[in-house]
Amino acid sequence: MSENGNGMKIVGVMICGFLFLTFLYIISTTPFPHSIFRSREVLPISPNEELGAGMSLFLWNFRGIDMLIASILLITTAISCISLLREEKP
Repeated sequence: MSENGNGMKIVGVMICGFLFLTFLYIISTTPFPHSIFRSREVLPISPNEELGAGMSLFLWNFRGIDMLIASILLITTAISCISLLREEKP
């Protein structure tokens, strides 16, 4: 490894790339639980249902999308915090 740490950076980039490609492979091969379009789930309520119960059912049925977006936001936040708190070289 070189004195300025380029070797560690290359190893880190390779590990991150491997993990990213593994993540993409898992996402592309595993079926998403709500990937089948169902017309009855598009409208959260019918005219004779209570609004709160209908919205709750709608959000519960599409929780996979919510979890995916929440995980992306958490990972982005963690990466941002790590980059803000890293030490600067003199």
